[in-house]
Amino acid sequence: MLQVDQVSKEFRGLRALNNVSFGIEAGKITGLIGPNGAGKTTLFNVISGVFRPTTGKVIFHNQDVTLLQPYERCSLGMARTFQIMKPLPYMSVIDNVIAGCMFGRYNCSSLASSRAKTLEILEFTALMHRKDVLAKELGTADKKRLELARALGTNPSLLLLDEVMSGLNNTESDECVQLIRKINQNGITVLLIEHVMKVVVNLCKKIIVLHHGEKIAEGEADEVMNNELVIEVYLGKEEEHAQA
Repeated sequence: MLQVDQVSKEFRGLRALNNVSFGIEAGKITGLIGPNGAGKTTLFNVISGVFRPTTGKVIFHNQDVTLLQPYERCSLGMARTFQIMKPLPYMSVIDNVIAGCMFGRYNCSSLASSRAKTLEILEFTALMHRKDVLAKELGTADKKRLELARALGTNPSLLLLDEVMSGLNNTESDECVQLIRKINQNGITVLLIEHVMKVVVNLCKKIIVLHHGEKIAEGEADEVMNNELVIEVYLGKEEEHAQA
């Protein structure tokens, strides 16, 4: 479904990504992990069209989308959430999601049809009871769900999730894991950035690891978690930090 082909990204001479290549299989959940500053969100920005790569290509559904704008990629079935949540703060929850439905791939021909589809999404994401609340008044967990609901409103085939568990307690994280599973079971391919290794191992069929902007590992969860280089540059440091 998605092919990242030798992608590099430089910012005024600083190389944030260096010849990164991998493929995402349709229908699967794939994890993207690495230390802070590894280039994960930069890579998401390249994939989704926020940044144009310095070199390399992004192929989506066998189409070169490297030069397409984010809204054009969205029209092809790509959607994302943001690590720093970006709802429309002075609009209600339902209106936030209606915007996604009206301008996404559901081809809603009227406000009424957009609203009907939005109500289905709010029910699916357990936000129906908050539908008339302004987005700015939501707590962290509900804002995370709203990010997901707005993305689902575009009717994606590929969903990019940037640290959707960040700021959640254990119960909220477990609920979010179940929601992501339900999204995937509905036929949506997922690529997620996550630091909670329990979540990554439980959800992801394949894991890709970045370090200093380079891919250092890719494979099945068990294989990657036992990779000596991954343990040295990422997992080992996490354990030391936890013990400190």
